[in-house]
Amino acid sequence: PSDEQIDRILVVPHFRLVGSGVVWPDLGSQRIATITPSQGFPPEREASQDADVFRITLDPGAVVTYMAELSSPRLPQLRLWEPNAYKDSVNAYTLYKGIILGISGLLALFLTIVFVIKGTVLFPATAALAWVVLSYVMVDFDFWGEVLQVAPTDDRVYRSATEVLLALMMAVFLFAYLNLNRWHVRYSHTMTGIFVLFLGVLAIAIADPPIAAGIARIALAVIGVAGLAIVGIFAVRGYDRAIMLIPTWCLFLVWLFGAGLTVTGRVDNDIVQPALDGGLVLIVLLIGFTVMQHAFAGGAIAQGLIGDVERSALALVGSGDIVWDWDVARDRIVVGKEAEQRLGAEAGALQGPPQDWFALLHPQDRDRFRATLDTMVEQRRGRISDAFRLRGVDGHFRWFHLRARPVIGSDGEVIRCVGTLLDVTEGKTREERLLHDSVFDNLTGLPNRMLFLDRLDMAMG
Repeated sequence: PSDEQIDRILVVPHFRLVGSGVVWPDLGSQRIATITPSQGFPPEREASQDADVFRITLDPGAVVTYMAELSSPRLPQLRLWEPNAYKDSVNAYTLYKGIILGISGLLALFLTIVFVIKGTVLFPATAALAWVVLSYVMVDFDFWGEVLQVAPTDDRVYRSATEVLLALMMAVFLFAYLNLNRWHVRYSHTMTGIFVLFLGVLAIAIADPPIAAGIARIALAVIGVAGLAIVGIFAVRGYDRAIMLIPTWCLFLVWLFGAGLTVTGRVDNDIVQPALDGGLVLIVLLIGFTVMQHAFAGGAIAQGLIGDVERSALALVGSGDIVWDWDVARDRIVVGKEAEQRLGAEAGALQGPPQDWFALLHPQDRDRFRATLDTMVEQRRGRISDAFRLRGVDGHFRWFHLRARPVIGSDGEVIRCVGTLLDVTEGKTREERLLHDSVFDNLTGLPNRMLFLDRLDMAMG
């Protein structure tokens, strides 16, 4: 009781995530059409896009009964506010919503720029996920309603569509990030089926938003659990991308758990819905950081920005050949350490002047190798393609094939000779075995008929 006139604000939100449900969820609608008092003037409806707001004025000492005409069978919340407290609450949430929308928008724009620069399937999937999350937050914060002036019934379609797209893009991101199509073709077939299925659910969202939203919420939970299993399997196998995704995916599962408690009504407070929106933006932010490590790691080679020289160097490394470099001016030969490992020699044993090489060469190959190098320097042109034997620490010889060409300086002289060494011991062994087996019996080692006939022809000739 009071001797002063008091004002109160009656607020009924159009949509409230708390208790909205999983199957056939309540996606929001106008809740109260009119309020009729038992006496006096009816409450005034105040402009609000996301709630039914009525200003109730109570006269001193009056006892008034209010009757509300409902537009929906469900009332998610009915709260009576003191006007100044309601204004402060709206202003506080407006600031929070603006910060979340700004971060989400900048993140989506940045990831789109990265997609334009990179172009691989990982980055458009990440950018698309960021834009879908931005759309989801805009719908949940009723930004679309304020900009487009849509009715609460139309808002249900946008809300359902964004939930469907959120589930779809989480599946697409997981597929693209883990590069599942390279592991087995069944992953590609599964992803194609999921994509087609969600396109159908998206069409359902236009006709019956609650059904589509229910499917999307269940699918999002399934994707979270299945994604954890897939990430875990690949992480155990040592796949670095899966290992890097574990923290973010665990946070996503925590978000799903909190969202599940919220939609089932087990968590009921005013901050849980905006907190879930902020958490979803945080998840996308962490995904963006994870993706950035792949966008800018590895330098120019990883980004595909290599020239002919770098490409030739990569091809040499990939071929497995051993680098051989003779600096003519300094009279020094430098060979890759792989050759020393093949021979069992100490590090640096093959680094030095050509004379040191002659001590390791087979006696039958020394003169030919020396003549080849001298001819190359004198002629200032040509190519070296020669096979020779080098002695290992155990005393056995291994065959190597040298392919090199001279590098001519500005004065027309040969300044160095660069090429590759290839260990051809196994090939030479097989070749000698074939030659031996062609004239000797491989079981007894005795000369065979071909050798006998050859010697007989020579004797008779």
